[in-house]
Amino acid sequence: MKIFAAREEDAHQGWVWLEQTALPARSVVKISNPQTGKSVYCEALQIDNNFLTQYNQPPRFTIDEPTKALVIGAWYRAGLGGIQSQSETTLEISACNSWWGQFKTCTGHPQVVVRLAAWLGGIGLVLGVIGLILGVISIWPAKAQAVDKADCLLRPSIYNVKINAHKSRRPRNQSLAHPRAFNADR
Repeated sequence: MKIFAAREEDAHQGWVWLEQTALPARSVVKISNPQTGKSVYCEALQIDNNFLTQYNQPPRFTIDEPTKALVIGAWYRAGLGGIQSQSETTLEISACNSWWGQFKTCTGHPQVVVRLAAWLGGIGLVLGVIGLILGVISIWPAKAQAVDKADCLLRPSIYNVKINAHKSRRPRNQSLAHPRAFNADR
């Protein structure tokens, strides 16, 4: 595959240009360099006649065989192990449109604001899951404790002692049916 440098307006974008009709439009791809073992995730745009007309302007090198060309920025070339433009190299390109591929595309983006937003979103997701788990755990023992309180009616426990202590404060002559009778005697 022949490597071409990205145009100035594409140099800081999170995409590469290639011609692979098997890929869906604006697909997320994983580009791997088998010689270095490094890989990058980015968006793939298809080379078409409009792109070739704009790219093949002097003083740039011209793309004669779009099916064997990859137009890629310096950020991604460095991520693949420092590939030089105008070089021939073997790269493995595969579609990776899963949520993990999209996350990796954002965390490896040339613009720092995109990388920062992706990492903050990932951290927020992890903290949200931890909060959900802790919330469920905090509710779980409360239900188990309620079962223990119901079970205490069958055997003496601290709950029965509190009930008996409360009953012992009432005068023996006060009826439970008439609670105001105690206040009237005072």
